[in-house]
Amino acid sequence: MRNPNGFGCVFKLNGNRRKPYVARITTGWTDEGKQQYKNIGTFSHYKEAVQALADYHTNPYNLDTARITLSEVYEKWSKDKYPKISISMVRSYKNAYKSCEPLYNEPLCSIKKFQMQELINNSGKTYSGRERMKMLFSQLFNFGIENDIVSKNYSNYVDLGAKDDKSIIRMPYTYEEIKLLYKSLHVYKYIDTILMMAFTGVRPSELLLTETKNVFLNENYFVCGIKNETSYNRKVPISKLVKPFFEKYYNEAISKGSKFLIMNTEGSNMKYSNYNRDKFHKIMEQLEMKHTPHDGRHTFATYMEKCNANKLSTQLIMGHSPKVLIDKVYTHKTLEDLQIEINKLETLFSPDNMLSLIDKKYFDDNYEFLTFSSSDNLLKRNCS
Repeated sequence: MRNPNGFGCVFKLNGNRRKPYVARITTGWTDEGKQQYKNIGTFSHYKEAVQALADYHTNPYNLDTARITLSEVYEKWSKDKYPKISISMVRSYKNAYKSCEPLYNEPLCSIKKFQMQELINNSGKTYSGRERMKMLFSQLFNFGIENDIVSKNYSNYVDLGAKDDKSIIRMPYTYEEIKLLYKSLHVYKYIDTILMMAFTGVRPSELLLTETKNVFLNENYFVCGIKNETSYNRKVPISKLVKPFFEKYYNEAISKGSKFLIMNTEGSNMKYSNYNRDKFHKIMEQLEMKHTPHDGRHTFATYMEKCNANKLSTQLIMGHSPKVLIDKVYTHKTLEDLQIEINKLETLFSPDNMLSLIDKKYFDDNYEFLTFSSSDNLLKRNCS
């Protein structure tokens, strides 16, 4: 069927081309009656080009902005976005962008759902990696909508598939590994946070979100919690095994005017993604250990059971909801009760013995910890 006057046309270019079909619209006529036109874009199939014409007439857009490619939009978006987010998030987006290379030179307005879907399906990434790619596409399309480059975010329709079927094995730190952590405290900052989690049972995110106003050193406890009613705003007693670490972080935060116990370099709270990738996993690599950040929590539960601590007290300290109805309704534990139970860890780990392993340099406020940019092996430096 013939297109109406001024609708535009589709024609095929000569030669063997990846996108041989051109969609062209009429923009006007000269005084001599000669037709003036602009190309919307090139397409692999005739039907795609016709659909592009129809889309344009349904929602006309600026043809100059329509030529802006994915890579050009990324450059504009990233200049605005990256200064506002953490380094780990920037790295994550950059890795996702590398996987988008086949679409770098595609005009954003011509990228459809099937192209993003195909790219993600063939990326070979884990579910979290595919999720990050979809997030990047969504951010770029939203940026395009805000700047009248596109009218619709097709990334919303991308299917990430099933989550990876993998079982996370939780491994408590052994006695020898805990000793090594104490011995290595002066080598790299944040090793102490691993011990703080192992002897309090808190989640990594709970420790990182703890504010100084919720740390009560004189009363020997702090308040933290996320996830559920049982976990939120719970009082966690501080063991003698890690109290010096809480004191050190507390004093440093107060001196720098930070409201967070565990600070990043800017004095704000450290994001879990940053802690996990840039701190924890590098420490594990250097100390030749194989653990996840949540293994500290598993360590706490394991050793509380070994020292015959009250199970309900362990659940309350960790923020677990009691499984037995009688525990939920009739049993109440005071902070003093919880402190008594957590002190039972000292039957397995003597505070005097463990704290004596710490190099005195750790307590020097002006001491500079090693960074992982050093080519030296942390273990060798630790043993020297």
